[in-house]
Amino acid sequence: MTVTEEVVHSVGTSTTRVEAFDKVTGTARYAGEHPLNELAHGVVVMSTIGRGRIVSVDSDHILAMPGVLEVLHHGNAPRLQDAGDATLLLLQADTVPHHGAVVALVVASTLEQARAGAEALVVRYDVESHDVGFAIDHPKMYVPDHVNPAFDTETVVGDVDAEIVSADIVVDATYTTPTQQNNAMEPHATTATWHGDELTVYDSNQGAASVKGSLVTLFGLDQSQVHVLSEHVGGGFGSKGTARAPVVLASMAARVTGRPVRVTLTRQQMFSLVGYRTPTIQQVRLAADLDGRITAIDHLAYSQTSRVLEFAEQTAVISRMMYAADALRSRHRLVALDVPTPRWMRAPGEAPGSFGLESAVDELAEACGIDPVELRIRNEPTTEPESGLRFSSRNLVACLREGAQRFGWHDRDPRPGLRPDGRWLLGTGVAAATYPARTAPSTAS
Repeated sequence: MTVTEEVVHSVGTSTTRVEAFDKVTGTARYAGEHPLNELAHGVVVMSTIGRGRIVSVDSDHILAMPGVLEVLHHGNAPRLQDAGDATLLLLQADTVPHHGAVVALVVASTLEQARAGAEALVVRYDVESHDVGFAIDHPKMYVPDHVNPAFDTETVVGDVDAEIVSADIVVDATYTTPTQQNNAMEPHATTATWHGDELTVYDSNQGAASVKGSLVTLFGLDQSQVHVLSEHVGGGFGSKGTARAPVVLASMAARVTGRPVRVTLTRQQMFSLVGYRTPTIQQVRLAADLDGRITAIDHLAYSQTSRVLEFAEQTAVISRMMYAADALRSRHRLVALDVPTPRWMRAPGEAPGSFGLESAVDELAEACGIDPVELRIRNEPTTEPESGLRFSSRNLVACLREGAQRFGWHDRDPRPGLRPDGRWLLGTGVAAATYPARTAPSTAS
């Protein structure tokens, strides 16, 4: 007998997803859809001030409302242990760090009853002055110890300032990117239930092991006592990479009430409680000779974080690896404000950083009178610019040439600012990007 193994190629092959039938027929259950007996619902109450302290939570009349089981707040919530993420220490103190912070959770037998209780709850505050002004000249701008996930804050190769002073052509530009919010199709949600001292959560997340680790520490449990199930996730973009407010609040409420509890954030609440991409201000200086060869790259990125937990976006890191240069400097600055903590959002660092660097490279091409595709090809590094190590793979030049050929790049009008469209001037440009290919051992069997 002869056995011939079929060669299967994933790329370019039409395959049926194992969960496709369940999803298109509506039988797939997401975190906020698991039916459990005596299921209760929790609705988050968020602060309405920018900074201050809670003076009182008037919960007595809420507890008298139909179906309301509990009103959790800093005065009665279970105590949590520090899991290394201060944003998870919810309802532990009377401080209000920013507008939209969690100040209470109303738990009731139905979602409608919980929502009615949350809307009627009166929280009184001692209001303090707050600061949300993100600017380069903020007096409390500082140099973080490192940037996400563990990159050096600053790196320098060669003498950047000397190269810029002696260069034939210099581009010195400032670019800004706005705050961008994670808004997955499925909002963040958790259904939690306790069986004795064992906690089971149905949670919408992108890292069940990470969420489990946080819950183990927060509630002082053993690994064997926590079960995190995340069968389907309706989008996350990084905002569901680690534990967020719903999994902590649902677990707390389920322990207090003795019933399964579901907490699903509203779309509005996601703007404050699940992380976002920080706004950035980027100062980029490029120096080049008359042939378009880049002699210096200087990328200084400013971003914001919260006073609760530091998160430093690695905006300028991309400039360390994209193009060859005799001198290279990348730096980051950070200011802590009375705002929610920024977090991962699809391509953290690389996305805003690419915009700053690539915009400047296009401006350099215009200043040199060189096609922006050709200028990038001329500055393709043969080794990683900072370390001098060989790339495991790099095909940017081939991609640029293929794209130019397919898109009819050479047939365009290269002159900028010639096509008005209302308030805008339309033009054509080039942008390249890179993103790390992270690998880790698999434990699947």
